[in-house]
Amino acid sequence: MKAKKKAILGSLAAAILIMLFLLMRYTSWDNATFLPVTHGLRNTFAFAQEGITSIKVGIGGFFVCFADRERLAEEKSQLTREIVALKTKLYHLSEEEAENRRLRDLLEYKKETKDLYDFTLAKVIARDPGSWYKTLVLNRGHRDGLSKNMAVVTPDGLIGIIDRTTAYTSEVLLIIDAESAVGAKILENRVTTGIASGIGRADYMKMIHLPHDAPLEKGQTIVSSGLGGLYPEGLLIGTVSEIKIEPNGLIKSAFLEPAADFNSIEEVFVITQTKDPSTEPEE
Repeated sequence: MKAKKKAILGSLAAAILIMLFLLMRYTSWDNATFLPVTHGLRNTFAFAQEGITSIKVGIGGFFVCFADRERLAEEKSQLTREIVALKTKLYHLSEEEAENRRLRDLLEYKKETKDLYDFTLAKVIARDPGSWYKTLVLNRGHRDGLSKNMAVVTPDGLIGIIDRTTAYTSEVLLIIDAESAVGAKILENRVTTGIASGIGRADYMKMIHLPHDAPLEKGQTIVSSGLGGLYPEGLLIGTVSEIKIEPNGLIKSAFLEPAADFNSIEEVFVITQTKDPSTEPEE
């Protein structure tokens, strides 16, 4: 019974194959004769083929789009790396340019003051972590001829005095430290003297012990007076930004804007000797 059933199914399959073959023959595109049924079948097959083609194109487009996204992602990553490399190079070039500018300024300052001072060039290697603007550490010490109470300057002006040394380092007490005090005078009249002291800020100092009748004006230049023996005379300290009359009315005080930029000190000169121009041999 099973064998007979299989034979019937086989014959039916063969008949279907023959019919499909005939349909393919009579519905071929080069056949000019169409039966109504073949016309309908052709349209059906064409519609199905169009759907299959659309699916194929869609799948192909998906993989093309996916490949494009991967390519674009890689290009973006490459461009990002190049931008980082260029920014790093630009940063180093800017640093080198800034360093060259500072060194040129130092050299020019040394030439201008060669008849007044002997210098040792030093680099700032650390700052006091507990009070950023009060002290800093230099990479030169007593092995380089530096010692306590030597004045420290930049081309912009006075910044402090050496407080202590080791063999290879020195600690500088900045003039903006609250414990610092510099004998000072007004450059424009050269007679009014007082004390320039720090208040623990990088942008302000205070000048105290000024007579009430001192000809003090906003914008005047304050330099070291040389009194006290620690700082040489004539080193630039800052400019007067504000004047205040003390409550007793007998003395004045003034706020100063420091000449040096204490936020960006990287190299300094330590004055190792003050010269007397009158004793210099004539050339």
